[in-house]
Amino acid sequence: MVSIVAVVGVCAQERRGYARRLAAANRWPVVEALRSVPAERLAETLSTAVRGGPPCEAAVFDAAGRWDVVELIGALGSRGKDDGGAHLAQVVAVVDVAHFFDDLGDDSGALEGATTVAERLVHGVEFASTVVLVNWEPLSTADLSMLMALVNHLAPRARLRLDQPAANLELELGSIGREQDGAGWMRLINRDFVPYMTDPRVGGFVYEQVRPFHAGRLAEALDGEIGRGGYGRLVRSAGFCSLASRPGILAQWEQVGGVIGLEPLPGAHDGGMLAIGQEFAVVGLDLDFDGLARALDACALTDRELAEGPLAWMAYPDPLPSWGSGARAERG
Repeated sequence: MVSIVAVVGVCAQERRGYARRLAAANRWPVVEALRSVPAERLAETLSTAVRGGPPCEAAVFDAAGRWDVVELIGALGSRGKDDGGAHLAQVVAVVDVAHFFDDLGDDSGALEGATTVAERLVHGVEFASTVVLVNWEPLSTADLSMLMALVNHLAPRARLRLDQPAANLELELGSIGREQDGAGWMRLINRDFVPYMTDPRVGGFVYEQVRPFHAGRLAEALDGEIGRGGYGRLVRSAGFCSLASRPGILAQWEQVGGVIGLEPLPGAHDGGMLAIGQEFAVVGLDLDFDGLARALDACALTDRELAEGPLAWMAYPDPLPSWGSGARAERG
């Protein structure tokens, strides 16, 4: 069985360069993106490609923009037994510090349902076992501290490295499972959030509200003070929510940068889960926790609206994207 070290990152030049240096330092071969290979054949194809060369314990897979990190983990992650072929031993996210906030603000394609650069950046960090920061040298100590804490809040279980010319590029080869719960927002919701790097500007909290949102007021708030940064910069939030105008359906709340997506959870239509209220985690910069919570509370149904019942709720204004459209709402 071949161990695969997958290298992900939105900056092609920096990702490619680090992948090759990592491979050279450990005497591992590099496999390119395999763009035309379907996910179900990725493990087999990687194993065949590696076995065609000199014997080795591992290989570096430059995932490029073809492979979403979730797709990679699904294709190569371990099920807890020897699956044969190639298995995922490390996910290394290469983050170009010089362009981090520009990439985090790149929401192009969201309204058409495309995965944005910001989403690929954050998801890559969240699912990484190792995060490598490159081009960090020009940053001040304060800015570097803030960015390292932010990355650690997004992925509190990942190992964080600063790329340096003399840096040790050795990696411990473990086993990445298909089930992942290491993202910061998941740890927050599970009340098991212990980041090892902190900064006064970086924080996270869990928002809870038992009443469903009024979709019209929620859209106004996201376009208004929340979207304009009135309560700090929301970098990442995720969890669960419900909209009064779509009663009985529990949705996944997914926000990265300036884009929020809402889609029903699997099984949300069959009545098998509690389908009311909100619980989602928020990670960001300079956050006014109390102010943000009050702004979100104002989007929930009032006593009078709650008493009107689901038939009335379905007539409320609802400008948010429809279920299944793939489009996400842009904030601000």
